[in-house]
Amino acid sequence: MDISKKISTILLGLILSTSLLVGTAMAGSNSLLSVKWLAKNINRSNMVILDVSDFTHYEKNHIPGAVKAFGPWMTMNHNFVGFMMPKVSDLITMIRSYGVNNNSFVVIYDEGVTADDTAKSARALWTFQALGHNKVAIIDGGFSAWDHTDQKISTRPATPDPGNFTGKLIKSMITSYGEVESKLHSRGVTFVDSRLPDQYFGKEKNSEINRFGHIPGSLLWPAIYMTNAGINLAPSYFKDIKTLRQMAAGVGIPADKNARIITYSNHGKSAALDYFVLHDLLGYRNVSIYDGSMLQYAVTKAPLNTFQWGGKYVNRYNPGQND
Repeated sequence: MDISKKISTILLGLILSTSLLVGTAMAGSNSLLSVKWLAKNINRSNMVILDVSDFTHYEKNHIPGAVKAFGPWMTMNHNFVGFMMPKVSDLITMIRSYGVNNNSFVVIYDEGVTADDTAKSARALWTFQALGHNKVAIIDGGFSAWDHTDQKISTRPATPDPGNFTGKLIKSMITSYGEVESKLHSRGVTFVDSRLPDQYFGKEKNSEINRFGHIPGSLLWPAIYMTNAGINLAPSYFKDIKTLRQMAAGVGIPADKNARIITYSNHGKSAALDYFVLHDLLGYRNVSIYDGSMLQYAVTKAPLNTFQWGGKYVNRYNPGQND
């Protein structure tokens, strides 16, 4: 064999094996399932598979039996200043239309190419949990992982019978602007910003966000750092638990698993990825999402910090890290 071809073959093998290892690293989590698990259990009774990828993705290719569940999982509030959880009655109607029953085990997946894709699944999972339905999980790597492992795909739409899902909102899992305002200077609350570093620092902002900067005292843990999307051609697999724990400690997340943590982002979507990692993978019990996030916060007169790194109390958790 030509030496260049031999080297190329070896490199390709290493890339594929690395991608597969990354995809199986989190297989033990109850809320994060591998495509291997789904392939073996795809005909499991009482399981509903929801495809929350973009509207046109489902028609092109989807996991056999999956229901098109684009949403809306978020909607503009009555003042048109925030993408938030829809009314509970609307959510129940929507979820029932997807064939979900009270005893259903719900499996959610997305395109699986980027961390932003994965955030869609995290947002849907958080919605179910906020409605009191904890029999829910997401597929690590989404459809991309499914496709990478040569599983069967389908273009045939699923048409489920309406389900009997009921839900009751757990208010402690959703943080309002009023609660944010009241907790700004509380040493017992940790705010976590899931946006890009330039946005946190105040150098950049999305065009729809009114002001620059971050909520005072908030820690920065960008959602894009939580997966291995694109590394060695990998789908958006979550980083392993050890790495996520190291990152949590490094950014200043308290070690106490009962600590009060509020995540936020620009619209509340990537905040759900931080929520999922903290709550479902790392075991923090008191995590919520500021649903209005920066889209809502920045139209108020509430303070924003710019040109600063590190949360207000970061040294209390990691002494000397800013030295």
